[in-house]
Amino acid sequence: MVILFWLSVLVQLALVVVALKHDFKSLSKLWARVVKAAIFCVQCAALFLSGYALFHGWLDQGLFEIKQSVRSSSGQVAMVAKRSDHQAMNSDQYFVLIGDHLFSPVELRHKHYSDDVIFQTEESCLVVRWKDPHDLVITCTEGSVDPGGIAVQQRRSGEVAISYENIPDKLEPQ
Repeated sequence: MVILFWLSVLVQLALVVVALKHDFKSLSKLWARVVKAAIFCVQCAALFLSGYALFHGWLDQGLFEIKQSVRSSSGQVAMVAKRSDHQAMNSDQYFVLIGDHLFSPVELRHKHYSDDVIFQTEESCLVVRWKDPHDLVITCTEGSVDPGGIAVQQRRSGEVAISYENIPDKLEPQ
């Protein structure tokens, strides 16, 4: 997206050079308005695309990987995924997703920035298991998760009910 921004800057510079070569005064008022409108449209498109990329994970340089996956009898796959970023000052993030296949790192990146995340924390103790095709259990195997470290916690994902073991309920007041 940064490339699009610089591309728009180059287009603007080219339009300015053309305008200076022909002198704006000699151009018709209509042509001047067309050039200004084109510059405005390019700037708006670059701004929109940059914002979209920022909030949908396109600019995230973190490493995304699946730590555990379990397939239900109905074919759905529950995944514990990890996002690590050794360049940033924040800690690793672990999150749970449900899909119809194992997600690639690119798919994990986009899902991480969507509403598809069922549970997210900084704790590495997460394990998932299916009770049955409509019930998923998320467990912390090493003690308990700090309620303040829970970023996302859902009770349902589509037709799948989500329950938690050794994980406090962030959805209800403590």
